[in-house]
Amino acid sequence: MNQRGMALFGVMMALVLASLAVLASARTGLLHEMMTGHQADQLRAQTMAEALILDAEADILGRRAEGPCRPSAADPARSAAGFIGCRQRGTESVAAAPYFPQSIEEFEEVRALLQVGAAVPCRDGICAPSSLRALAALGDESPTLRMLGAHHGQFTQAALPSGSTPAEAGQRAWYWVEMFRFHSDSLSSPALQHARPDPARPFVYRITALAQGSKPGTQAVVKALFVPYPISQLP
Repeated sequence: MNQRGMALFGVMMALVLASLAVLASARTGLLHEMMTGHQADQLRAQTMAEALILDAEADILGRRAEGPCRPSAADPARSAAGFIGCRQRGTESVAAAPYFPQSIEEFEEVRALLQVGAAVPCRDGICAPSSLRALAALGDESPTLRMLGAHHGQFTQAALPSGSTPAEAGQRAWYWVEMFRFHSDSLSSPALQHARPDPARPFVYRITALAQGSKPGTQAVVKALFVPYPISQLP
């Protein structure tokens, strides 16, 4: 009887150990699946943020995939007087809206438009802060900045990156561009002289792109400095 009891005990212990091994394996697999899902979600958010940077640069340059954002005979509603680049400047019948300037005079016009009477000098993804640190207190995750930001393709009509959905572009991804006027003493290093802008269009832009993943807590933030008209590329 003692031997039978010991054998039964051994069988039961073996079953318990086997069950623990199966549970451990299942938990490991579940954790691996969760990690893979989070990594894939983070990668999608990073891809969207990087696409937003490119879209913002195209917006600044006033270009679409097929060419410049210029009015055409097939689109008479977009009068040349009312649009600058991909943005509607405003006409007698349309309220003034921010746009990316092509001259110092236009820069001052947009700056005044955004700063006068505004707690946060941003609208439609364009910001005219008083200094490099003016928006720092709000933080990149500020709901205010997201509300005042622009979405992918909103002005350029650019196609979404592969694997992205309209919900990601329109509800969980934003960009905003801070515009600054370049000063000659800003670049003292000879290695940075290639970044000096055209004196006629002395503008430097700081782009911030934020994209949230589909899972809680997943997001990617990408920042870039952009000089659309460097003096090194002038003819």
